[in-house]
Amino acid sequence: MFGTGSVSYEVQSRREGHWRIEGAYTDQEAALSAARSQLAAPGVEEAKVVKFRTIAGLSLETVILHKTAPQTQRKGLALGGTAEGAPLCRTPDDVRGFESRVVIGRLLRPYLDAQRITPTELLHSWPLFRRLEEQGALFGAAIHAVARHHADLHGVSHAARARELRQLVEAVTAASRDMLAEQRRLPRFDPADLPGTSDRIEKAAGTAGHDPLFLTLLCPHLEAGGPLAGKLDLLLAMMGDAAEPRHLALLDGVVADIMGSADTVKELLGAQPSLYAGLCVLADALFDRDPDPALALMGVPLRRVCRLALQGRAPQSRTVLLERLRRSIAGDQPLDRRDATAEGLLTHDLADRLKGADGMLLGGAAMGKALDRRLTRHRQAVLRAQGMHDIADRLSGR
Repeated sequence: MFGTGSVSYEVQSRREGHWRIEGAYTDQEAALSAARSQLAAPGVEEAKVVKFRTIAGLSLETVILHKTAPQTQRKGLALGGTAEGAPLCRTPDDVRGFESRVVIGRLLRPYLDAQRITPTELLHSWPLFRRLEEQGALFGAAIHAVARHHADLHGVSHAARARELRQLVEAVTAASRDMLAEQRRLPRFDPADLPGTSDRIEKAAGTAGHDPLFLTLLCPHLEAGGPLAGKLDLLLAMMGDAAEPRHLALLDGVVADIMGSADTVKELLGAQPSLYAGLCVLADALFDRDPDPALALMGVPLRRVCRLALQGRAPQSRTVLLERLRRSIAGDQPLDRRDATAEGLLTHDLADRLKGADGMLLGGAAMGKALDRRLTRHRQAVLRAQGMHDIADRLSGR
């Protein structure tokens, strides 16, 4: 009586509590297959297929499939390091500061790398911080790690310090939440015209509110970069020769955050054959020397960061890269896994590579101690291989 009408199918998925349309189909089996594929996709909580049938001007809607994604047991993220060096923050600006972000980056490194974000973004983007809080104990574990460090170092109450730190972080993130609520009224961020952007920010928030609002507006722009290496490209594009010192300082802070990611630095260094090769390439870049052609696999972005650091235009990034060099040298990983007997020779060669034209060691006394520690461990290994364990123990001062 009414005819067959028209039939179509819509596949929808639920991510982070919000439903969205994934596709429209005319074939039922194709729609069902697409919905089942969505259930296996990362981040999908539910999926459904809605059948739409139009008959004589009437539209009938029927849900023919609605399933929840299977809950896979995920290993909880743990802290990635210690709270060593955590400053005794007293104000929200202290929490946003460079030393604080270095510690945040170390403690939350597994989480930050998984989310592909920086400590600056975490502190200036309310949605990103809210996502961290949803991880449950991770945020609290970081707070208590810093509180314990302060209690041991400064003799303050662990519990009181933890409460104070939580209040400071909440003050920082509340500011980003309030800015998000005023999103429509916020100034426009123009990466091609940072002076104009700053003028608009100062009119809206005053000189004192410039830096936090600048970084808050920068965060959505960085999202387009995707992974940390892509965000680095966006930052370097804004750090050209014409960039003003105040913009360089803010952008350098985010670049330094990125340099705190070991995985990203390894990616930027390229596929180096050994730890020794990677350290040599990084040292050459920090001196702006032409690297050994056999080792010149480093990407252009990292080379540009090192050049900016040498020019004094990226001091925070330089500090982070030097610390990465120092930690790698002081660490236990062999300089060349293929030849353990070459450890001593490679360490001496690396020490020469770390010296500039003036004969000064890159990284100063701290780098010298890291080199001495590696040489001592190598001598101990040689002595123990020869059965001289007592002598080896005495080398370490035991």
